[in-house]
Amino acid sequence: MKAAVIDAYGGSDRLQIREIPEPGEPGPGQVRLRVRAASVNPIDWKMRRGSLRFVMPAKFPLVLGHDVAGEVDAIGPEVTRFEVGDPVFGLVDPRAPGGSYAELALARESALAPMPQALSFEEAAALPVAGLTALQALRDKGELVAGETVVINGASGGVGHLAVQIAHTVGARVTGTSSRPSLDFVRSLGAGEAIDYEEEDFAGRDDAWDVIFDAAGNRTYQDCEPSLSRDGGIYVTTEVGPRSFLNGLFTGLAGLFGQKRRARWITVAPKAEDLAFLARLVEQGRVRPEIHEVFPLSRIREAHDLGERGGVRGKIAVRVG
Repeated sequence: MKAAVIDAYGGSDRLQIREIPEPGEPGPGQVRLRVRAASVNPIDWKMRRGSLRFVMPAKFPLVLGHDVAGEVDAIGPEVTRFEVGDPVFGLVDPRAPGGSYAELALARESALAPMPQALSFEEAAALPVAGLTALQALRDKGELVAGETVVINGASGGVGHLAVQIAHTVGARVTGTSSRPSLDFVRSLGAGEAIDYEEEDFAGRDDAWDVIFDAAGNRTYQDCEPSLSRDGGIYVTTEVGPRSFLNGLFTGLAGLFGQKRRARWITVAPKAEDLAFLARLVEQGRVRPEIHEVFPLSRIREAHDLGERGGVRGKIAVRVG
C-alpha cells in the first residue's frame, strides 16, 4: 500500500511516499480502515521533528497521522459497533502499528464513531483531534456552563475555531482572539467579541473571565491569572510540559487553602462517545470544521510546512484514497 513514511527525525523532507506492507488482520477490538482522508495536527509535525521523542518515542519506519476518516475494511474479534463498509471517523495511534497517512490503517473500535453524513471525508478527518481537544478542554477541564464567560486564545486555529462553536452551543459568552484578517470569521463562529491580538492583549483588560482556554498554547497561567474570576476561574492550555504540570499542581494545592483559581492542561482522550457527541453537533448544524486547504498525500510535505508556519484558519486536510 502507499503511505507517507519517515525513517528518522527531522524536517518535512523526511516524509517519503512509498509502498509498504499492508497492516495485518485486526486484532480483538480493532478495526482496519480504508483511509480516505487524514489531517495535519501539531502533534504530527512535532513527532516528525523529534520534539516528543522522550514522551512518545518513535519506532522507525513510522507512518504519521492521528486523524482519520474512511470506511471499515475488516473487523476484529469483539468488535460490535461496526460492519465492513461503514463510514467512520476517529483516531489511530501512529506508533502501533502506523498512522493515517496510508491507504490502510488499524484503529481501536473505542476511538471511532460513525461519520456524520453532513461532512465530506476531508471535513470528517479534520474533526477528531481538534474537536476532542476543544470539547474536553471546555467541558471537562474548564467546567464551562451556560452563562459563563470564556476567552478562546487562538480562536481561528484548528482547535480554537471548534472551541468557539462548542462554547457557543453551551450558552457561554465567548470572546475569541485572532489576527485581524480572521476577526469576522471568529465572530461568524459564535463569538460575541473578537480581539485582534496584535492590537490588544485580552489579559491586559480589567475584565475577569470564568474560563480562559489557551488553544494556541502560547499564553502562560502567569499571564492569564489576573484575568480569571476570583470566584473560581479556570485556565486551560494545550501546551503540555513541566510548567503546565507545576502550575496545575500548585493551584491544586493552593485550593486546599482557599485559592479558587486553577490551572489545567488538556491531552486528548480518544473516546467514542465524545466523537459521537461531536457528530451530533455537526448533524444539528451547530458545529462544522473549517478546511483551510486540502492536500493530496503526494504533497504531504507541503501540508506539514504550512502547518508549521502557522496562520492556518481551521484545519489542513489530506486526501489519501
